[in-house]
Amino acid sequence: MPYEVECVRVLRSVRWPDGLVCVRCDSKDVVKRGFDKAGYQRYWCKACSAWFGDKTGTVFERSRILLRVWFMLAFLMQYSISILEVSKTLGMEYKTVFYMARKLRGSIYAHQIREKLRGIVEMDELYVTAGLKGKKG
Repeated sequence: MPYEVECVRVLRSVRWPDGLVCVRCDSKDVVKRGFDKAGYQRYWCKACSAWFGDKTGTVFERSRILLRVWFMLAFLMQYSISILEVSKTLGMEYKTVFYMARKLRGSIYAHQIREKLRGIVEMDELYVTAGLKGKKG
């Protein structure tokens, strides 16, 4: 498994390829302000006074699971390995790994849908039901 420091470095480079910007106002007037309890870098925006960290606004936010575990799961998901096998490999409970995989897949699909629905979207022939009158259950 990769080291946590390497994973944080990769996350920063993917997230901010053109330099650090505020997650709230997109300002480049951001300074480093220490570390949080888990050891991730904290930032403070001078423009909007917002505090944020490396994982803020990502699928990893508020997760106590290390980034290296998330990255290893994403790597193993590329090869269509079952969640049960991944849970055994990572030494974690099945339910936890299932939740993590569902969260990763959801964020990937949401990003793909956002890209496809950019600009003007046209819809044809929309059918709306009038209700459930006369149907049981």
